[in-house]
Amino acid sequence: MAQIIPLFKRMATKESKQETNEKDLEKFFLFSLSGKAFAVPAVDVSEVAAYSSLIDIPKNSEIISGVVNVRGNVIPVINLRKRLDLPDIFQIDDKTKIIYFKVKQDLFIGMIVDDIEFKLVEGRLLPKQSSEHQNNKDSETIFMEEKNINSKYPVFFVESYIKSEEFEDIQKVLDSF
Repeated sequence: MAQIIPLFKRMATKESKQETNEKDLEKFFLFSLSGKAFAVPAVDVSEVAAYSSLIDIPKNSEIISGVVNVRGNVIPVINLRKRLDLPDIFQIDDKTKIIYFKVKQDLFIGMIVDDIEFKLVEGRLLPKQSSEHQNNKDSETIFMEEKNINSKYPVFFVESYIKSEEFEDIQKVLDSF
């Protein structure tokens, strides 16, 4: 599984540029949760797999749904729908996938998504813009604008939605295996 390249460093250097060019393009996967589309930087995704049954664990965190065994590695699977202000209930079907992210050295996390576009799309990260018409949550969101299309998607960074105490809970779950 690939090492995550810190996207925030790349974004910081781009925000100072006035003009954009082809070198500014990033590769993204598009995925949906409860009917809402998100973009995730391809460099942040370690693997995408079909949904497999979760191993239940005692509920000690609101975001941990269970764990899966991937080639002998136990990986916690999280549910961030509440954090994204989306309905917590979802239906598993043949489009359901698990996206695996490497968030720390030797720590992978999975997230269940309703659907994912397996093609890589090219887009540019848009700098944060302050506006009177944006609500507070939108002003904190970074968007991706798809190349040659007037489509914008909020960019999903898994680490920004997990609290430090939840990382501790995730580690406790892993230590119990």
